[in-house]
Amino acid sequence: LRSHLTVQKTRMLATTVLLCSSLLSSFGAVSSFTDSLHFLCDHRHRHTRRHTRRQIDLVVTKALHRNKRHTSTSSHLIVCHSSLCSSENNDISIDDQKTKSTERKSQRLMVFGLGNVGTLVAKEGTFFRTENNNNIFFEQVYGTARSGKSIEGVEVVQFNSQHKLKCILPSCTHILVTIPPVDTNTTASVGGRPRKWSYFCDPVLDHPNFSLRDLVSPGTWIGYVSSTSVYGNHDGEWVTEDSEVKCQQGSKGELYYRAEEEWRHASRECGWRLHVFRCAGLYGNGRSALHTLIMRKQVEGNDETASTEKNSKKKLYPTSRIHEEDVCRAVLYAMHHSKPSFGDCCTWNLADNNPAPRNEVMQYGIQLLDEADIISPSAVDNRTKIKPPQSERAKRRQTDRKRVDNERMKELLLPSGELMYPTYKEGLRSVLEHNRKQWS
Repeated sequence: LRSHLTVQKTRMLATTVLLCSSLLSSFGAVSSFTDSLHFLCDHRHRHTRRHTRRQIDLVVTKALHRNKRHTSTSSHLIVCHSSLCSSENNDISIDDQKTKSTERKSQRLMVFGLGNVGTLVAKEGTFFRTENNNNIFFEQVYGTARSGKSIEGVEVVQFNSQHKLKCILPSCTHILVTIPPVDTNTTASVGGRPRKWSYFCDPVLDHPNFSLRDLVSPGTWIGYVSSTSVYGNHDGEWVTEDSEVKCQQGSKGELYYRAEEEWRHASRECGWRLHVFRCAGLYGNGRSALHTLIMRKQVEGNDETASTEKNSKKKLYPTSRIHEEDVCRAVLYAMHHSKPSFGDCCTWNLADNNPAPRNEVMQYGIQLLDEADIISPSAVDNRTKIKPPQSERAKRRQTDRKRVDNERMKELLLPSGELMYPTYKEGLRSVLEHNRKQWS
């Protein structure tokens, strides 16, 4: 039977073990349950060993999660779960298995994409203190980058470092993905390498050198940073996490939604705990309305401009935004959130409390810079009056009209229920203080 056990029969036997777990624990037949699992682990057929470990690992993890009230059964399940996660040697002693089970509790974080948000999470991940003075920290933090980037306390790995990533990922308890999706119709490379598949738009699931499904254990926390552009146009109405997705075909929002679905499918298949963060317009100490004003060397709020906007027939709609530090804080709290269970997904809208039209935000930025004697409202550079072509993001402000509701985030994710920067005003004042010396 051992030499001819097929993958299909293995899965059937695994399901049988799961269904019988509660009954066995009720009759005290824990040893029989353990022996059955060790029989599956000890199966030596080379072709099916990997499938056996993956399927039984997922089954035992779910059984452990559901049977926490059975103390004796859970202790044996922990030992069996540790043996299932071992790579090749199935003859390790029970004491060694218990030691490995304890070692797996250490928290390790991998951040795919050390951009603005990824860098903040990686830095704060080394030590993060909550409002309740509980310390959230990771024993080791890793991050991927395309160039030689150095961050204190973070081990930076090249995205194409096949051997390093294969060694690091199995030990990671948390994985955050901030790399944006890529159009599958393009032939452009991602991270300096050609695309492998034509149907994955997420570069991490599309890695050319390995499959994440073979390296990441069931129960691993996965975070995917998406965008509120997936909602499309809602004619200025409020959108929640349950609102209809109306993004236009071929838009950036559609790419993000496709990437979300890819992660949901992979999480159901592998038993990961997925969190999707739909972020509104991001701004922070390195990019904001103040940076736009400084870069253009002009003020859009002088009398002539204001009069033009006032008499313009184009209606200005409110848009939602959020400070990058609030995004970082929400992501770190979600890493220690009790939900979702294995294979499920939680979706969060990350936005501040006050959606506002862009011109209102720019006017407030002008006021701040004027008060700081950095730019005067009368200092208009005539050479920059020619407007550049509109970006896709600028066009979306007119076509995708919506206001993003953040009640779920404040109620269930943030312990205090409050953001560090509830509106753009607090956020821009913080940005100004951070950059005052540089701009003065």
